[in-house]
Amino acid sequence: MLRNLLKASTLVAAVIFFNWGCTKIDTTTLGSDLIPAVDNVNTFADTLDITASQGIFDDSTKVVYSDLHVLGSITNDPLFGKTYADMYLQLKPPFYPFYFGSAGDTITHFDSAVLCLSYQTFYGDTLLPQTLTVYEINPATSNFKDSSYGLDFLPDQGLGAQLGSVTIRPIEVKKITYFKGSRKDSITNQVRIPLDINSSFIQNTLLGNRDTSAAGNSIYRNDSSFRDKIKGFAIIATGGQANGLFYVDLTNAATRLEVHYRKTNRGFADTSYSAFPFSLGTTSGRSAQATHLVRERSGFPVSSPGSDVVYIQSQPGTFATLNIPALTAFNNSIIHRAEIYIDQIPTADPLDNFLLPPAYLYLDLVDTPASANKYKPVYFDVNPNAFYNPDDSVFFFPSGGVDYAYFGGFLRRKYVGAAPSYYYTFNVSRHVQHIVTNGLYNYPFRLFAPSRIRYGQYGIPYNNQLADGRVQVGSGTNANYKMYMRVVYSRI
Repeated sequence: MLRNLLKASTLVAAVIFFNWGCTKIDTTTLGSDLIPAVDNVNTFADTLDITASQGIFDDSTKVVYSDLHVLGSITNDPLFGKTYADMYLQLKPPFYPFYFGSAGDTITHFDSAVLCLSYQTFYGDTLLPQTLTVYEINPATSNFKDSSYGLDFLPDQGLGAQLGSVTIRPIEVKKITYFKGSRKDSITNQVRIPLDINSSFIQNTLLGNRDTSAAGNSIYRNDSSFRDKIKGFAIIATGGQANGLFYVDLTNAATRLEVHYRKTNRGFADTSYSAFPFSLGTTSGRSAQATHLVRERSGFPVSSPGSDVVYIQSQPGTFATLNIPALTAFNNSIIHRAEIYIDQIPTADPLDNFLLPPAYLYLDLVDTPASANKYKPVYFDVNPNAFYNPDDSVFFFPSGGVDYAYFGGFLRRKYVGAAPSYYYTFNVSRHVQHIVTNGLYNYPFRLFAPSRIRYGQYGIPYNNQLADGRVQVGSGTNANYKMYMRVVYSRI
């Protein structure tokens, strides 16, 4: 089966880069000199057990216009179930009063209309076809406007008429599309959904009245008139055997509604098109947008995991709570290195080859019940070169973000025989040093794969795309893929 080559090559490059960077991690000064060899006389190494429990987010993730939007279906994931992602967006004229063509043109015939989406990347199987259907958003709806909506958003008045549909294999999106009647105009990396040019919406609403005079009262006279009649489009993924997700950039000029027509100007005939882009608010109000994403996990292993396995699914997804009881009674020592190791449980299912693990996991702390905040960053290790204090209301997170080369959490690859497998590590050496030396509370950890980390009212972008990645890992009781903490230390 052919895989998503772009996704795979990017992943391999990241793995090579970070595996090269591991030599830096292993020779970093961690409160003492370089990490000494374990000789069990002066320097020791212990493996501490981790108790892991599965959690599923009650996720209220919001999507903003600058995020990549998710569209598509995963219908056959034997571990994590099904995912359906639909898009809602508003496309507007580039100026008001708007007219088709150029000054002096006479439009003789409207040929076609196409809803276009700027394709950026894909997660999953690029060979299986995806069916995408476009509907008018009911113009009576009142709750679809420029805002940041959660992933459970649906227009309050539902959908209007079906306008068009396409069934396409994701691998074909990268092919060049040449515009009708032109030898020069072409585009690639664009999902194109033809609309019914004879539909009532196209003929009566979009094209029916183009007189922008006060008497004409056209939708093209100003932005409020346009928004009153055209609320936008819903692009619905209708399943089938699809197994992947498109990632679409609304702010890219390739996301647009194209209306193609024939025209004359000074006796010369030509073909052309006008484009309605996603408005960023420069000439009118910003366009509305939303993603509706549903996970169906019931009846799949993720919904009832065994004690020796944990399922991590990218946001909106799942998490694990990790407890390491032995840290509480660990003797005062010089901690040269404390590292959490997380190992994928590989399967023989070929789906694992393209429903890949998240590029990054993140580890933070489950705060004490007395705290107003449920979670907070790990002390000292998220970025050791920047000041931050998890208990400070302002400087709770390093301004420079996560130092992945030091803290870890990035996807790494190894081979068991000829078969590849993935794993993650986290460096929590300074955090553990302050537990054993200064009596820092031994907080449980939370392990998850965010696209945005949220602490209180703050949302901090992370390096995963929404819904991109899932992985089955061993818990602390797994005999073959054990999750554990390794501590290298010297006694005081």
